[in-house]
Amino acid sequence: MKELEAEFLGRYFGDGCLTVKNNKAQFSITGDLKEEKEFYKRVVVPEFNELFNLSLKLREYKSNGVCGLYYSSKNFARELQETYNLKPGKKLNVNLPLLKTKNEKIAFLRGIFDTDGSIYFCKSYFKTKKPTFCNSFHYKPKIKIALISEKIITFIYNIFLELDLSPRMYSPRKQKKQENIIYALVLDNDKDVKKWITEIGFKNIKHKTKVKVWEKYGFCPPKTTIKDRYMILQGVLDPLTFYSWKQNDL
Repeated sequence: MKELEAEFLGRYFGDGCLTVKNNKAQFSITGDLKEEKEFYKRVVVPEFNELFNLSLKLREYKSNGVCGLYYSSKNFARELQETYNLKPGKKLNVNLPLLKTKNEKIAFLRGIFDTDGSIYFCKSYFKTKKPTFCNSFHYKPKIKIALISEKIITFIYNIFLELDLSPRMYSPRKQKKQENIIYALVLDNDKDVKKWITEIGFKNIKHKTKVKVWEKYGFCPPKTTIKDRYMILQGVLDPLTFYSWKQNDL
């Protein structure tokens, strides 16, 4: 398997969808229009076209705030089913890819975390008499993914162990009664996060800008948009504006 194929499969298992119904079939990978348009336009669509020798263009749907690639083709759906053993419909009971090399496993992880994972930053909730950097700023990075497929989460968990990472598995939970059970895992120790950033990395600009802000300032405020983070990195926006207290309170 090519690394580009492994990364494509990661993106499919993240935010991809294969629908086959009656005499119609469609494949799609979609993301948030505001936060991920640049990633889909610069990375996802071009690499998909390169892999399958196509010339699709990014499609945008402002009404529901999504963008991505869409390909309606029964032949292509059949090709995906025959080549990669993909199942149409919800990814609850999936056929997992055969990843033989370390680079294939890394590419798959990057693909699935780029599309359905997240990196976010926490502060310490340890109480002190005076405010400190750790309990005032969101300085500690965590890399997390949550899916409805226990099979995929377990697959990712085992790849992490093979790559000498130390993931933590969350207890399965439901946010609402009618929803599917959510399975999640996280990397949150310093060694694992550093290893991810240096050896696996992100291609999703949404994630990359968070990492760059954190590397530059030592923290990354929560609830920033990709536009906010570009402005912070350009020195146009002060990251302290996202905190209600003043810097000299420390």
